[in-house]
Amino acid sequence: MLKINQVTTVEFRTGTRVEIPSGRVCRILEEDGALVVHIKPGEAAQSLCDTLNLLHRQILGGEGRWAQNWDGRKTRADARPKGLRIAEVSWRLEPAERMPRGMDALPLEEEGRFVWLIREGLASPQLVAEMTEYLARITGDGLWVQQWGKKASSHAR
Repeated sequence: MLKINQVTTVEFRTGTRVEIPSGRVCRILEEDGALVVHIKPGEAAQSLCDTLNLLHRQILGGEGRWAQNWDGRKTRADARPKGLRIAEVSWRLEPAERMPRGMDALPLEEEGRFVWLIREGLASPQLVAEMTEYLARITGDGLWVQQWGKKASSHAR
């Protein structure tokens, strides 16, 4: 049974004891209303994780712009994206001189699209690629949906 949740937390953690598949540098596990990104040591600066945690609290908790279509499967993000492209969300490395001073990450969002600009040197290129792939699954396939005008949509497939 599908349940639409207001997403309450997204947390980025480095050096966790969660099993990350061989050849990968991160793994996303979901809970009811929450998501945790587990990152291998050395793949992201702690300052980046702290910034992402702070920004996600504002976007999700303060503004409530995303909802989770929850079906109870914690590992569903591990599946390959189906290519539905309901929303396009990605990470992109950005040269430090093009980022606002003191910002490790900068979210740019419009309806149907969200780009995270990540200060170059704070995340490995492999982490950026894997996060973009995970986000293609989570948001592109409708596991999480944008709530423009606070209307949750049920697009999960």
